[in-house]
Amino acid sequence: MYGYMGKILVVDLSKKELKDEPLNEQYARDFIGAGGIACRYLADLTTDKTDPMGSDNPLIFMTGLLTGTGGPSFSRWVVAARSPYTTYYGDANGAAHFGSELRFAGYDGIIVKGKSDKPVYLYIKDGKAELKDATALWGKNTYQTIEAIRKEYDDQRTRVACIGQAGENEVLFANIMTEDGHCAGRAGMGCVMGTKKLKAIAVRGKARIPMKDPEKFREFARGAMEEVKSGFVTTIMHDTGTCGWVDSGIAYGDTPTKYYTIATMPETTDISGVTQSEKYQVGNTACFGCPIGCRKVLHIKDGPFKTDKPTEGPEYETLIAWGPQLMIADMGAINHFNELINGYGFDSISSGSSAAFAFYLYEKGVITSKDTGGLELKWGDIDVALKLIELIARNEGFGKIVQEGTKRMAARYNRPGEAMQVKGLEFPMHDPRAYSCMGLAYATSNRGADHNKSDAYLVENGMGNPDLGLNPGDRWGDDKAPMVVLSQDWRSLTDALGICHFAMMSTQSIVDMINASTGWGVDQDAILKAGERIFQMMRAMTCRFGVTSKDDVLPEIALRPIPDGGQEGNVPNMAKMLPEYYEIRDWDKATGKPSKDRMEKLGIGALAG
Repeated sequence: MYGYMGKILVVDLSKKELKDEPLNEQYARDFIGAGGIACRYLADLTTDKTDPMGSDNPLIFMTGLLTGTGGPSFSRWVVAARSPYTTYYGDANGAAHFGSELRFAGYDGIIVKGKSDKPVYLYIKDGKAELKDATALWGKNTYQTIEAIRKEYDDQRTRVACIGQAGENEVLFANIMTEDGHCAGRAGMGCVMGTKKLKAIAVRGKARIPMKDPEKFREFARGAMEEVKSGFVTTIMHDTGTCGWVDSGIAYGDTPTKYYTIATMPETTDISGVTQSEKYQVGNTACFGCPIGCRKVLHIKDGPFKTDKPTEGPEYETLIAWGPQLMIADMGAINHFNELINGYGFDSISSGSSAAFAFYLYEKGVITSKDTGGLELKWGDIDVALKLIELIARNEGFGKIVQEGTKRMAARYNRPGEAMQVKGLEFPMHDPRAYSCMGLAYATSNRGADHNKSDAYLVENGMGNPDLGLNPGDRWGDDKAPMVVLSQDWRSLTDALGICHFAMMSTQSIVDMINASTGWGVDQDAILKAGERIFQMMRAMTCRFGVTSKDDVLPEIALRPIPDGGQEGNVPNMAKMLPEYYEIRDWDKATGKPSKDRMEKLGIGALAG
């Protein structure tokens, strides 16, 4: 199997058994890698009765086809399971160095089954795996856990994916974290890891990925690297990181503020990527093979949240979710929030949005300090935000309610339509009233509201893919269904390959590297079909777990116009876009399921129904 290590590790925590299995060659050919292969294995190992918090819910780690190769920014990996947070299909995409090191250790992926009766961690080195006692690690945060494991093996290049106290306490939106605050976030994969008493997975190796034509691959990879290095996205991301979007977001009405009820606030410029680069930035970090270095190292030298040494700064989503969403624009405070949240290991998007929803309900008088355990949820109160972070991580007090998420909170307090979520997953910090395409992308995404499964807003800003016809248009237009479908299929493919979204290269370069690696001889049409196959399979899986067409909707609050600011009163025309999308996808109007005919044409008819 050129292009693959050719095996996966299967770990049964209940029986304390570990065994190697050959990677299913047909799954690899049809679903490429990462989320594609992980979801296909999940289809074999789950039913509609699988308990998201139970021992029968497998946790599947899988690398991309190109992860760990010499291509630009080929670092990404995926972990998938039935989500305890949404109860539907769940996966999370991670980067840094863990995925590449897993391949160097000899494996394309890991399937974790069962539950341990005590804390354990998994150690893999050069094709050999063992379970180790993690009792001494239980209770440590993610930074401490990574450092303790590296110290045990006297090797700072040991790569670790772990949970913090949030995962241990089964916080529903807990993350799996790797070095420097990188996370596999969203959908609660860290909670699944916590239910299994699996504290960490540590990997180290020096194997090489076998390729059909390694010389050709190196040639194509060098060309792709030059494409990425010369791209304007690379320059922007290197200089200001994802927070560089803040200034553009303000102009477009795309920096959600005060729980999505106003377009922006003047102080938001004080925390922008440009301001960070001028006042706080002292360096960059990068994932495996990355020439971009979008992650910012900040040093807060003044104020109550000054740091003794530089730390990894927040990305855009965290910055807005725990900043303007709570009417906070203090860079030192938000940087401190980021350190705490990454250390505890929980999702900054869902937690920030859920916290802001609680502040919103408090302002409305729906809840009082009697409901919050004495907390006065006043907009802009940094101390209250800090207290809420601690309560969430411990899954205690009012934090226990917030960690359930906005969908459950809306049901608890009888505020239907005011939870900014789809399928139980909160909106990211991109407003569908700023870009109509994102309303359609959120409504139809397989794991819930999601900006990474279709970064259509980037297409509208000129960061699409001209090779595919993904070009900018009217950001408030209602003709977005074809573009959203295509962008979802494309992202399903690039995620399966393990490519970072910021690595802008030609489609032909990607085709060439796939063929040099595997010898498949595919073309652009074939890889796009694979992207659709992955997306439709994931849709079938989320329908298995209970989603119907009734779930492909935006909440009422997302359709309330904001007349001032960059949105200018726009709301997405879902009544037009959604039926057009269904027509293109060939989904049943009542059940929301892909048609059997469509799935059979994609070669996945066995998953229909």
